[in-house]
This record gives sequence, C-alpha cells and structure tokens, in this order.
Amino acid sequence: FCGFFTMSKNRAKPTNSALAGGGPPSDEGVQQQFLKEALQQIKLSSFSMQRALDMNKLMDALKHASNLVSELRTGLLTPKNYYQLYMACFDELRHLGQYLADGRHERKMTELYELVQYAGNILPRLYLLITVGAVYVKKREAPAKDVLRDLVEMCRGVQHPTRGLFLRTYLSEMTKDVLPDVPPGGGGDAAAAASAAAG
Repeated sequence: FCGFFTMSKNRAKPTNSALAGGGPPSDEGVQQQFLKEALQQIKLSSFSMQRALDMNKLMDALKHASNLVSELRTGLLTPKNYYQLYMACFDELRHLGQYLADGRHERKMTELYELVQYAGNILPRLYLLITVGAVYVKKREAPAKDVLRDLVEMCRGVQHPTRGLFLRTYLSEMTKDVLPDVPPGGGGDAAAAASAAAG
C-alpha cells in the first residue's frame, strides 16, 4: 500500500522557513503571490484527480488528492489567505467524497480507510482520512462513534494554530450529517467527539 503515496511523500513543496516555525510574511503582495502559486498547484492536481476518477483509477486519484492537500501544509499565508486555499481544497475533496459515496469503485471502505493512512505527510493523511472516514460511516460500514473518536484523536496531532483550526473545521463539516445516523442512545460519544473537533 505505501507505494501508492510515494509521489506525495517526495513532494518538495512547501520548502520554507514557515514550516520550521517562522511566521507568514506581512507584505500583501508577497502573500498574493504565494496564494496564486498554491492555487495553481491545486488546480493542476485537481485536474489530474478528476481525470483519474473519470477513468475509475482510484489509487491515482488518491495520490493526486494527497498532492493538492499538501498545499495546506504552508505556513506562509495569513489566516485570511489560507482560508481561500482551504476552500479550494475543500471543493475538490467533495468530488472525491462523492465518488466514494457513489460506490463506483470496487474497494471496501475499510480497506480505503487503512490505505490512506500511508500518505507520506500528516496533514494530507488526515484530510484523506476524514474524507474517507465520513463516507465509511455514512455507508454504515463502521460505528460513527468509533470513527469519530479515531479522527479527533489523530487531528489533535496537528499543533499549528492555523492548520489545526482548518483541519478541525473540515472534520466538523464532513461529519455534521453523520451524528443523526447513530442509533438512539448510541450517539453520546460521537457527539462529544464532534464537539471536541469543533472546539
């Protein structure tokens, strides 16, 4: 499985001091240049992902999805500009989620949930886990409370304030329709997990 994500693991960008703890530059012109370059990379990766999905090449699509989400690893953008980057990724990941929900692939969701854990970097790994995990639960192939608890615990590993905030936002957004599917009396832990994710 790990070979599927070799391309993502070797991705060089972003290579900057911001990932090592430096803050984003304050100059808005510089900000816009960084944002433009990152959005272009997302556009290229999303095109490749969509083409792979159209050809039912799910493994290739997951690699391209991992690459586009890798742009969210940057520390060069202010929260305002990072939001634009996040929304671009969010829109593309919805296509992947819909493909998984439609069941046009032949793989079991439990297999995919394990597979995406081999993504080379933690942030792409978690975004893919949330995307797959939400479908996993909606298909009733796994208990909502177990998957949510798993995802919340892993998301706590992202300590960067901006990246962590938007990751938890994505978790909340993708799982907001999951809790009503939990059988009566069985949603306490899941509700607590969702609350923790949003908080």
